[in-house]
Amino acid sequence: MGKGVGRRLAAGVVAYAALCGPAAGAAQEPVVTAATQITPDLNPVRGHSTPQIASNPRTGELVAVESDPRSATRSCAVHVSTDRGRSWFVAGDPMVKPFTDCSFYAEYGPYATLAFGRDGTLYVAFVASEPLNRIRNETPRNVFLARSEDSGRTFETTTVFKAPDGNQDRGLNKGPMLAVDPKAPARLYVGWRQGIFATNAVEKLKTNIAASADGGRHFGDPVDVSDERGGDYPAIAVDGDGTVHAVYWTRTGVASAPAPATPPVRPLQYVRSTDRGRTFTKPEPIDPGNQRADRPPLLVADPKSGALYMVWYANAEANNMAQGFRGDLEIFFRASDDGGRSWGDRVTLNDDKGASKVHQSDPGISLAPNGRIDIAWYDARYTPVVDLSTATEKGFQDVFYTSSADGGRTFTPNVRITDRSIDRSIGLWSNNVDSHYNVGIASADDAVFFAWQDSRNGNAQTNAEDVYVAALEIEGSVVEASSSSMPWGLMALGVALGLGVGMTAIVLFSRRSGTAPRPVPAPSATAVKR
Repeated sequence: MGKGVGRRLAAGVVAYAALCGPAAGAAQEPVVTAATQITPDLNPVRGHSTPQIASNPRTGELVAVESDPRSATRSCAVHVSTDRGRSWFVAGDPMVKPFTDCSFYAEYGPYATLAFGRDGTLYVAFVASEPLNRIRNETPRNVFLARSEDSGRTFETTTVFKAPDGNQDRGLNKGPMLAVDPKAPARLYVGWRQGIFATNAVEKLKTNIAASADGGRHFGDPVDVSDERGGDYPAIAVDGDGTVHAVYWTRTGVASAPAPATPPVRPLQYVRSTDRGRTFTKPEPIDPGNQRADRPPLLVADPKSGALYMVWYANAEANNMAQGFRGDLEIFFRASDDGGRSWGDRVTLNDDKGASKVHQSDPGISLAPNGRIDIAWYDARYTPVVDLSTATEKGFQDVFYTSSADGGRTFTPNVRITDRSIDRSIGLWSNNVDSHYNVGIASADDAVFFAWQDSRNGNAQTNAEDVYVAALEIEGSVVEASSSSMPWGLMALGVALGLGVGMTAIVLFSRRSGTAPRPVPAPSATAVKR
């Protein structure tokens, strides 16, 4: 290499380094890593959905669980990453024969949820049945809890509830939820919805919670925490004192009863237990809710302060089944600073200010060890579809994120996480399947990890859907992102250096280093009324 070319190359590299970021040791802005597909499935009509993600507090390994209702087995699959989400492998199987059908009839999610205890034990709660080829309401759906001491590489699975055959009101169980005591990880709680919503239902829908004191090896009888109106599956959280908290969406009445002329508003209810899940308080309404609602809320507890944080999506107006109603779905948040005894004002987290109304839905919530609240959801603000009746089925979505470092008093501006919009006319999110759940989200002090279902590899013929993940690196720890394209900064450098040797050097540099993660503006808190 000639001296002139060498000097130009060295100067160009220095210029590129200055353009791309601060020098080593300087504070860096948060960055979003490239989206990575974690489901290595080549079936052209695959349909992976409802991913959830968790981080091992001991090792930092990431674990995700998801299911494909279109596969031959419809099992729930576990995936593990040892490099902060850059690469993944399929791990152990939590299913137990003959109960291998985890996403039967594409029951709306979750099919499975997961959580780590502070000792690094992984727990996965899921529902499953035998492949009996019966109609949905006549198929007994059992509740299971799988535990792993090696981040999901191997599992030991326990039956939480054995569904009776021939009793639809107790045989159909769905929406497995999970919480682990932050101080006593051998104590954990599994919740789910039990019953059918059909004209031949005899019993109400039940909001069940079962407790284990030995790390999920044995469970007590489930406790129905709903009132006489019934309820959907509960979101469960345990605070630092061992108090069990739960929230759920009221399901009014038995389907076989005469329908009222005006559908009643279904409130969000809150209960707690101070005796480790043996008894619960009478349900208390903490939000009016809606006449019609979709997925129930989620709940987390801060083990250090006792604060509770709830997130969900709904219409701002309670009477959303009124004639001519045209409201859009929003992401809502409520906080309790006193262990659920009182709750702050309802806060809207999505900050889209467009003239057209669009839907936001399926929020996930996670709490970082340092107390930061992380929330992500599916957002249609970039969709060209403005018809609210079809926007969640035919429009486009992205994953958006916000956070709070002061207990929910202020939130950062919304940040787009996905690197491209998701076409919801493709896949099993829509198309009369309706297989989706809250965005998967897991928190570390220096990063937030996201998992979502994405149709980028599908088309109108295959309707393929896959699971993707990305990370928001908060404190500047840059993660290389794989890409087949050359970064624009490097291309510009090549042009500046000229073709030939300079361009060749840049291509080699690009292949060796990988593309830089997408920069995100440094967050500044936005005040919200509590």
